[in-house]
Amino acid sequence: MITGIIAEYNPFHNGHLYQINKIREILGADTRIIACISGGITQRGELPILDKWQRAALAVQNGANLVLEIPSLFACRSAQHFAFGGVSLLHQLGVVDKLAFSTKYPDIDTLHKAASINVADQRDKLLSLLKQGNSYAAATAQIISDLTGTDIDILKEPNTILAIEYLKALKEFDSSIEIMPIKRMGTSHNDMEAVGEYASGTAIRKMVALAKEEELKKVVPDSTFSLISQLTSNDIGSLEKLYPTLQLKILHSSPEKLREIYSINEGIEYKLIEAASAPTLAEFTNKLIGKRYQRTRINRLIHCLLLDINKELMDEADNTGVAYIRALAFDNIGRDIIKKIKKAASIPVITKITQYINRRDFIGKNMPEALHKQLYYDIQYNNLYQLCQNAPKLNRDFTMSPVFIDRD
Repeated sequence: MITGIIAEYNPFHNGHLYQINKIREILGADTRIIACISGGITQRGELPILDKWQRAALAVQNGANLVLEIPSLFACRSAQHFAFGGVSLLHQLGVVDKLAFSTKYPDIDTLHKAASINVADQRDKLLSLLKQGNSYAAATAQIISDLTGTDIDILKEPNTILAIEYLKALKEFDSSIEIMPIKRMGTSHNDMEAVGEYASGTAIRKMVALAKEEELKKVVPDSTFSLISQLTSNDIGSLEKLYPTLQLKILHSSPEKLREIYSINEGIEYKLIEAASAPTLAEFTNKLIGKRYQRTRINRLIHCLLLDINKELMDEADNTGVAYIRALAFDNIGRDIIKKIKKAASIPVITKITQYINRRDFIGKNMPEALHKQLYYDIQYNNLYQLCQNAPKLNRDFTMSPVFIDRD
């Protein structure tokens, strides 16, 4: 039995450990676990506390057998595209039996009922709700609630939103992977207070920022605490470092040029030009936040601007799906799983990216196929992460090998 998890592990905490242990409690101790995670930047558009190899290694140290990277062109987007990327990857491995995920509302019938609604068929109602100032996510939740009778609070819960998108993606791929919802323990996704030994990732990141080590120690495994406790305030990256570059990029671009960037629409290009005069990134972001453009969407938009990611590139990624399998960390069992994947997968397994894109191709932006484009932006998203650190280590993807955790 091989079970997949789609996650971020920012950072790996007790809730993640509970999920892994619960999977084996339900399915048996010999269940193999593959986790798929975001890379340089998280789905919410934030800098992760630890880099992708560190986060992957912590997951393996705490029970996962193999950790794969979800290409950034999927991972750093809305819940719909993040889920699509994770499911696309797991489906194409050809070896996964179940997809496990945690949610406050693990009722399978409710999730299937919600996932059965095609919001695109409700175009008039959707447009009406959007014109009223609702975000796309809020409008979607309202439509599903109206059509199914499901409590709208359930549909607004972040993990429920992801669960519904997992189901939609599995249906799109006509995948044989079965879902395995697990009751989320302790806190909700954005709760800022710990409950016993559990705390949300949001609360934990705040503990790290405020150096609350005693609180942190209670809610993360020892391996996570050991690694994070070595960090100083100077080791925590900040996107503020790149704000002058962002300002110049916006001020140097015409509204027409800005409209080519992915996620720029509804006239926000003019607001961007006006907001670029703000003295800090926080003030810039606050000038743009509204009902339609929430903080996470602005965060992701910033990366698209900095990396010049256009709509055509994202459309190609969506049409292609994940184009490769890239390991970040594995143990002895994970190494055997990789061998099985190489025989069963419909896309190539990459352990060294120079097999497909070398430094000359990277510098020359030689990207003839979707695979090369997705790899290129994985490298650049990780460079963006590094440039926000005090001592950047650029192009690490060319030199880093998957982390091996020996359990013998």
